[in-house]
Amino acid sequence: MMLKKFSEFITEGMWGSALRRSNTSEERREDKDNTQYIDLGLPSGTLWADRNIGATEPEEYGDFYAWGETEPKNEYFWDTYKWGADCTKYNKKDGKNVLEPEDDVVYLKTKGKSHIPTKEQMRELLDNTISKNQTINGVKGILYKSKVNGNTIFLPFAGDYYNHIGTNIWSTYWSSSLDLSNHHNAHKLYNSHKTSDIFTTTRCEGFSVRGVKDK
Repeated sequence: MMLKKFSEFITEGMWGSALRRSNTSEERREDKDNTQYIDLGLPSGTLWADRNIGATEPEEYGDFYAWGETEPKNEYFWDTYKWGADCTKYNKKDGKNVLEPEDDVVYLKTKGKSHIPTKEQMRELLDNTISKNQTINGVKGILYKSKVNGNTIFLPFAGDYYNHIGTNIWSTYWSSSLDLSNHHNAHKLYNSHKTSDIFTTTRCEGFSVRGVKDK
């Protein structure tokens, strides 16, 4: 059986329509890699990418990255982490609290067109959308629907590389924001069947990454 493209679900009565977008140039922007940036009517004007870095469709998992690293790898532990267990960059001494462009995989992969969201941008997403469990082509995840214009983005339950890839139960997405109370940790967006919220965890773990564009 041929799998449907994500956009084909629009006409099949899915909750709020799975991929409702405006056709105006301001609200629908498309890059050469086919990633589209969705206007969710957020107060800041931030646009969210419709797929993960490394994914060719919105429901695909894409690649996994440690915080601040720019290439996927096979092991995600402190002894394989770019700055080691001592976190020699982004710490109390250097005072760097948000990923610089050179360490932002989204910024590099999109040639500066977008970047990893900050924890504030993730909070804005949670505060201004309604979330619901959704399944696309057999992939479970969370569909975020704008409270303003009804546009949506889908974040698949990709799990994480450190524990279980493709759990179909939960997912974790890196923010670009360091945990100021513990520089060994960074903020993440966690999604599951029961909750969506922002937490912190160790920087060496391998998580999904989703890009945003600023207004």
